[in-house]
Amino acid sequence: MPPVLVTSVAGLAGVGKTALALASGHAAVTAGWFTGSLFIDLHGYDESPVQPSQALEAFLRALGVDPALLPAPAEERAALYRSELEDRAHQGQRLLIMIDNAASADQVRLLLPGTDRHRVLVTSRHTLPGLDARLVDLAVLSPPAAAALVQHAVSRANPDDRRVIDAGDEIGELAGLCGYLPLALHISAALLILEPCQTVVELTGELATARSRLSVLDDGERAVRAAFHLSYRRLAPDHAELFRLLALNPGPDIGLEATTVLADRPPSAVRTMLRALVQAHLLDCVNRRWSMHDLVRDYATELLHDPRRAAEDAANQDKMDATAACSQVRSRLLEHYSATALAASAHLTREPVSAASGAFADQATALTWLDSERANLIASVAAAAAAGDQDIATRLPVILYDYLIWRGYVDDLIAVTTIACTVAHQAGALAAEAGAWNNLGIALTEASRYDDAVTAHGRAVALFTSLENQHERGKALNGLGSALRDSGRSAAALPIHQAALAAQKDAGDLWEQAAVLNNLSLDHQELGNVAEACAAAEQAASLFQQLGDTTCEAKALCTAAFALQAAGRSQEAHGVCERAVEAASRSAGSPRDAAAILMTCAELLTDLTPQQRIAYLLRAQAACESANAHDLHAHTLSAIGLVYIAAGDTDQAATHLMRAASMFDDFDLLTEAAEARTLLSMLRS
Repeated sequence: MPPVLVTSVAGLAGVGKTALALASGHAAVTAGWFTGSLFIDLHGYDESPVQPSQALEAFLRALGVDPALLPAPAEERAALYRSELEDRAHQGQRLLIMIDNAASADQVRLLLPGTDRHRVLVTSRHTLPGLDARLVDLAVLSPPAAAALVQHAVSRANPDDRRVIDAGDEIGELAGLCGYLPLALHISAALLILEPCQTVVELTGELATARSRLSVLDDGERAVRAAFHLSYRRLAPDHAELFRLLALNPGPDIGLEATTVLADRPPSAVRTMLRALVQAHLLDCVNRRWSMHDLVRDYATELLHDPRRAAEDAANQDKMDATAACSQVRSRLLEHYSATALAASAHLTREPVSAASGAFADQATALTWLDSERANLIASVAAAAAAGDQDIATRLPVILYDYLIWRGYVDDLIAVTTIACTVAHQAGALAAEAGAWNNLGIALTEASRYDDAVTAHGRAVALFTSLENQHERGKALNGLGSALRDSGRSAAALPIHQAALAAQKDAGDLWEQAAVLNNLSLDHQELGNVAEACAAAEQAASLFQQLGDTTCEAKALCTAAFALQAAGRSQEAHGVCERAVEAASRSAGSPRDAAAILMTCAELLTDLTPQQRIAYLLRAQAACESANAHDLHAHTLSAIGLVYIAAGDTDQAATHLMRAASMFDDFDLLTEAAEARTLLSMLRS
């Protein structure tokens, strides 16, 4: 491999490129790798950058050339410069040429030596692929390194200053608010030095509550905003416009499709602009998704809402009010996320896939899109609420319901449905509010927050009753009964579910009838009413089979199998389990449902060998991982541990029980964690 003659270090403004280059250069010269060095700051992002001819004059003077002998044309100066470097190479000298703050490859080319004995180190806010150099892109610091930088800077100014040391974890929060950007961290340290009575907690609070962190991150000599502005003002007008508009994206990153919607331009043009912003280190690109550093996003947001910037935008948009234009772009983006999410979610429901889902070829591609855009979709609900877009703020949580349940993102579902409840209530949209409360109750039940779930379902029941919508009231009653049963109040749940069944029979909704019957079976099991439990579960399974819902059929069959097992009818339970496995094999339902079905069958199929039982449970474990079902995953690990105990494999048993206990701890399932650790103790004794 040929030697690296030129190294170009690039990165975001304030990331520490110059500091790294100087420290590295000094260390290299000290270590004897070079006999000397040349340094120049090209001020590439200033209003008057250093021209190649000026830089060559400075270098030639440093090399001892008489200024009176310097030719005027830049090309002739470059030839003389290379001749001087060649002479020094023949004399055994090896120079490190450090070119700081270059704006482009053109600003650097004439400064490159003609011999391979010398080396060049360039820094730039732009990646410079045209230099035929080794390209090094700097990222921000790690959290520990960022905290250490602040501590070092404050302690160097005053070794007796213990504020950073005594701050403990608070210094990590301060570093996070600085985005781990060295310039911002140095300014924060300077602010602490300039105000000896200010604590780290106070400065952290000031940054956290400031309307703009960029206004705080200014020590009078250095300012993060000013550093970013030097990069921004070099952008072409259309690139600058896209940079500002990207601040409207509600989530942490954005894909090409959404960016084309935001910019309202063809993908080819948008790709070119994104590439330029990445080259300028105003954007990062990972896996074809683009993101901004937190402080850069703050800067872009400031530009978007700056009155002077807004006036210029308005002038360029046929005098359209800039605020209205910004609102229009935001609405266009939110509608894109909502409409595409609707098309993707259509592949996850029990309903036949409609023409509206045509944006996605199949369920796998739909899930891939939903997974990649999840953060944007969740943030879009809050963004719509903040912008006063009642329609999307209440509609998008309903669209996302199936996906978030499918993947087990219960916290996200609680967050978006809570917003929907508030927005619908404020707008007086009773039907939307009732539906949101019902979905919130389901999410809260999934999160084991049963009392809150009972309250939410109660609100839904009351609202649907006031609307005289008995069908939806029946759904809310079904959820209310489930929350009561799961909280240990099965006696109270039973009449609620009976009322829900009556409502769905009146409505003629067979699927909802089956769902209530499955819950009635679970109520009866908890209350010891074995015959009633078996009958209700068989009815539910029969209805689901009639409707062609194989996933719910398999779940109802599992409920029936437990009821039969409790009634002492083990052979029948065995047969029902086999039917459940067969139904599940035909299902395209959620992986969480598949995991629950497989775990039930592994428990109830009594004639399985340990290896067969473990095979069922390993399939359940894989489904849990796919569904993000951590609680169910922990139970699966514990079940695998028990099977290994029965099989006499104590090592595997201990491995799975330790993982289960740790996961139970993470979810505050203390009883289950204690049981797993008791088994571990027995294994070790």
